[in-house]
Amino acid sequence: MKATLNNNAGIPEFLLSSQRFGIQLGLVRMESLLTRLGNPQENLSYIHIAGTNGKGSVTSYIASMLASDNYRVGVYTSPFLERFSERIRVLDGKNSLVSFLADDAQGEIPVKDLFKLSEKVREAVAGMLEDKEEHPTEFELVTAVAFLYFKQMACDYVVLETGLGGRLDSTNIIINSVCSVITALGYDHMDQLGNTISEIVREKAGIIKPNGNVFLYSPYDTDLSEKEAGEALAVMIETCRERSANLTIVSACELTRVKSSVDGQDFTVPYLPGILRISMIGGYQLQNAALAVRAVTGLVSESGIREGLLLTRWKGRMEVLRRNPLILLDGGHNPQGARSFRDSVNDLFADDFRKNPPRLILGFMEDKDYPQILTVLFSGLPYHIREIICVTPDNPRALPAEKLKKYISDHFSEEALFYKNQTTMYNRQGRISAFEEAKSACFKALEDSKADGAPILCLGSLYLAGQVRDTLKMDI
Repeated sequence: MKATLNNNAGIPEFLLSSQRFGIQLGLVRMESLLTRLGNPQENLSYIHIAGTNGKGSVTSYIASMLASDNYRVGVYTSPFLERFSERIRVLDGKNSLVSFLADDAQGEIPVKDLFKLSEKVREAVAGMLEDKEEHPTEFELVTAVAFLYFKQMACDYVVLETGLGGRLDSTNIIINSVCSVITALGYDHMDQLGNTISEIVREKAGIIKPNGNVFLYSPYDTDLSEKEAGEALAVMIETCRERSANLTIVSACELTRVKSSVDGQDFTVPYLPGILRISMIGGYQLQNAALAVRAVTGLVSESGIREGLLLTRWKGRMEVLRRNPLILLDGGHNPQGARSFRDSVNDLFADDFRKNPPRLILGFMEDKDYPQILTVLFSGLPYHIREIICVTPDNPRALPAEKLKKYISDHFSEEALFYKNQTTMYNRQGRISAFEEAKSACFKALEDSKADGAPILCLGSLYLAGQVRDTLKMDI
């Protein structure tokens, strides 16, 4: 039976139904599947990206810089925010990149190609099952579709983001890469990757290829303790030594922030003359950009680097959806992400928020460390919050809004959250609300902010960001 269209998302039913196989790390299934498909992953030039935070942003920076130099660039990312087809994209030179700014669907795999290539993958899987082999996971199947599409499009480069870990991630089926890029490291997916930072980093370092070039976001610039950062760096150095790979560490001390505003940021690095500018906000984006620049230096012209940085967008990450009132969307789904969000908001907007407190929309997955995310988010606030709106993202793993509301009420001080002194005291009743439907909550927040001019901050799961992005952009 051929793949059929899922009316809600435009996703082949074959891929949707394969979600039941869950997450299973390993390359055996991929090896068999791609062999049956003619090994489409071969003879492509890859920039392979792993890490805990910043993978998507670094992927986007690198893809944009390559496209600005008029290369045809395949881009593979996960998860998607609004459309499944976002995961597989081709930016065909600078004109394609400029078009992407006007329409973020630019370059996404067309539905007809998605279904045609998914059917080809389905037929290969049928052969695997006939031979009594395991059924591949959904991520493995989508990765196979991506390889087929990038080969079909004859991409000059493919910027390939890992899904989970690195060593046993489906993307690590590739034999060689132009370089391996490791973004900010931290604790994530410990049920799959290990309980210590050394174990986790060893898995992510698994993408490093023999005699390859490796670019690493300095572990000392992350939320890791000095001891943990040392352990992480030791694993990277050991792995590079074992594989005769060349390691370049990109550190925050190498870059200088010249200017920062809601319109973007200017900075300098020692390996490129003059001032560089990015359009994305958030202090952490400077080091993400510096890491990306260092990785493509020698591949991309200076003009391509400058133009590509300026044209880079990565939706759902400190994304300004509107200026008046300010509406800010971020998919910060772990403590590191929450800290980056908090620090960036404090840096840019604290003075404004002291005069005009924001509404805060929150929604998380229940299997994420939401207690620590909230602790980080609410620690040392230099302004008070107008109200907190808890929502339930549309996902089976979602933390129920009422449970989130209760946790906040039980664990955080009313005074710390909602007022700073006697002159601003008010009744807390109604200041924390719960909505089971996230879009309804956003409509209500938009209506209220239209009336009182309050900023809106929306933080939580990337699933939530994808579900409410269009709603928060609406004029009502």
